[in-house]
Amino acid sequence: MIKKLPLVLILFCSCFGFSQEMIGEIEHSLKETSKKVRGSLTIVNHKNNDIATFISDQYNIYGYLTNAEFEPKNELTLPRNIKFSGIVGKTFTEETYTFIVSNKHLKSFDLIKFDFKKDTAYYKNDRFYSKGMTLLQTVNMGDKSHLLFLKQKTSELVVKTYFNDGNSTLKKFNIKNVKLFLNDTIETTLSKLLYNILYNDYTITKLHSLEYQTSELEKNKLQHIPIESATDFTKLYASENSIKIVLDKNKFYTQILSLDLKKESFSLQKVKKPFFEIPSTKKTTNSFLVNNLLFAAACTKDELKIDVHNLENDQLIKSYTISSNTSFPFSNYKLLLDGEKKSSQKSKKKFFRTLLFSDIGIFVEELSDGFTITVGGKKPATLDNPTMGVNMTDNAALYSVNNYRGFLDPHSYILNVYRNVESTFLTYAVDKELNITNSKVQENIYHKINRHIKKAKLNTNQSHLFRLNQKTIYSYYDRQNNSYKFLAF
Repeated sequence: MIKKLPLVLILFCSCFGFSQEMIGEIEHSLKETSKKVRGSLTIVNHKNNDIATFISDQYNIYGYLTNAEFEPKNELTLPRNIKFSGIVGKTFTEETYTFIVSNKHLKSFDLIKFDFKKDTAYYKNDRFYSKGMTLLQTVNMGDKSHLLFLKQKTSELVVKTYFNDGNSTLKKFNIKNVKLFLNDTIETTLSKLLYNILYNDYTITKLHSLEYQTSELEKNKLQHIPIESATDFTKLYASENSIKIVLDKNKFYTQILSLDLKKESFSLQKVKKPFFEIPSTKKTTNSFLVNNLLFAAACTKDELKIDVHNLENDQLIKSYTISSNTSFPFSNYKLLLDGEKKSSQKSKKKFFRTLLFSDIGIFVEELSDGFTITVGGKKPATLDNPTMGVNMTDNAALYSVNNYRGFLDPHSYILNVYRNVESTFLTYAVDKELNITNSKVQENIYHKINRHIKKAKLNTNQSHLFRLNQKTIYSYYDRQNNSYKFLAF
């Protein structure tokens, strides 16, 4: 039975004792038991600037609705259905928030609706069953949510789209006859390129945070990611009506599969990687996509090369080569080996060896005056420890479903990597014309949040990050005071 209790108390104050501003606090008044909070999720509704925060424990999901100033508007609670183990997608209207939930095998799906206007929350039967398919990723865009599935046997891609009016569509992309390559000559299938032996599953890493679409100023902005995410060989980038899957298992070509969701069509683009002529056993490669620019990286024992391609005209527009035997061609840079800053020539050679004998990754962040380029490698993962020791308990969601996928809250996963992994990477800056500059490498937001967490000694097991008014908001459950706090960075 749905209960409606007195409105939450919102407190406005500064976070005394720490420099970080606390912009709001919710007293978790709907919680009747002392059971531990399992997770949380906040949605900024760009349609009316409301903020909806959802908190769950073992038995219930609690919804708190406030305006943009965190002034209370409404609250609801809904008993959990043990049949469904996790949330994989979400949509919203001005008054209604809908979550797409699944069982633990990601095969059976249902809907949860919180209607704050009608003061009700309930489960709605969707009756969608993904037999013979694997859920690869979800793309949440406010008014709709795309669920991307793979049919393993046929390599067919299926996109199930849920709209905020309650309707849904199913679109299929037959990739079976598309020529994909495992190396420079051998053909393969999409299923084989997506298969991750460490997880014994088909995986893809989502790099475009569409949570930024709550603001037009940040609509096409890529979130910052750790180098550990950039080392993944299958990546997903999304925009309003398209999904791009970038495949990098092949050390000779980057293969880009583009799905046009409006026309229900697809295309494939192949781009030669640096050091194409060198055998695959003597190099490691990867790439990163920023709008129409593909940054492709390759490393041997002596050299690191980065090529930049314009995908609109298939042109190579810039190329950098860095040698292990000479000085870096830039004066301002950040070099970390296992989490420690380094600058010596000996450290530089170790950096090259690390790239060659681990999975290389490249991440590019677009700034107002140019780009910052980060190249690094991760510690070799094992079958017993595919997440390289990352503590996944902080990956906040209302439930946990295959946390490594990061369906709803990639920000929390990213923060956990920065908090728990001693990374190895090189970061430097280039201008808009891709020329190397002496600009200082800026500290990213996750480093700032991590430093504050350590200083304040915060318990972060039930935390969530989101964007509000061009700031990153770190929210967490304060168990001692039974309240939920929001800090602006």
